[in-house]
Amino acid sequence: MRFGTRALLGFLTVVSDAGFSAYPSANAQDNFSRDSLAAADYDAGRLSFLQRCSACHTLADGALDLQGPNLFGMFDRAAGSAADFSYSNVLNSADFKWTPERLASWLSDPEGYLPGNTMLIPEAVPEADRLNMISFMMVETGAADWERPAAKVVTAEELAKPPSERFPSFWNHLMTNTTRYRWVGEDSELRFDVYYNTDGSVSSNRDGVFGFWHITKQDMFCYALMGLPMEPAYMVQCFPVVAMAIPRFAEELWQSQPTENVTLYGGIIPGRPDT
Repeated sequence: MRFGTRALLGFLTVVSDAGFSAYPSANAQDNFSRDSLAAADYDAGRLSFLQRCSACHTLADGALDLQGPNLFGMFDRAAGSAADFSYSNVLNSADFKWTPERLASWLSDPEGYLPGNTMLIPEAVPEADRLNMISFMMVETGAADWERPAAKVVTAEELAKPPSERFPSFWNHLMTNTTRYRWVGEDSELRFDVYYNTDGSVSSNRDGVFGFWHITKQDMFCYALMGLPMEPAYMVQCFPVVAMAIPRFAEELWQSQPTENVTLYGGIIPGRPDT
């Protein structure tokens, strides 16, 4: 799963000629029957989607593409066929339509299911989460013939808690480890680390780079970096807090396009100089 957005100022995927049968599909048909999907846990599915997919994909009709395409109407649509999105060559060559079973197979092994695809996902979606997440996606993309369950209401007491208590996993992950970036332009490349601090500031291992962060009422983590030794010299991006609630470590976990002709890769490295 790629992580990030395209907008600089916005706060807010094998080649095969063998045809449809060339791609393995989930065998547990009963797990994805209409009744099983309709009875799935909507809220658990929503959380799984937000944690693993929401930084790259939107679901609502008419919503913007992010680093990945908007997914509205994806079920029973040919893979790689959403209008106005630039897919990888391997996904453009795929010969199947998306169904719950095929999406489950994709999510269980993205690289193995479609070798050569370019969707960046840190790890497979666990089997226990796939039914709930696919059911949620069907509801939100117009594929479900059952009603959307009522959303759980967050209490005022919960909202009043500090971020460290509302989002402990996110807080401990981001505030105690190093975020590593690789900025790749047309003829330049820059690597630098930043540290998100509990007081709302952002510091860096590169002199002159600084910033600040804020969590919005919509639970979006938004940050600004300034003093970058390139053009533009600043960057503003947002992502859902829950997208970072699962601790992951790698040099490159997400990818975004903060401005034209620039690709930004980001990852999390354990620890930081002051811990």
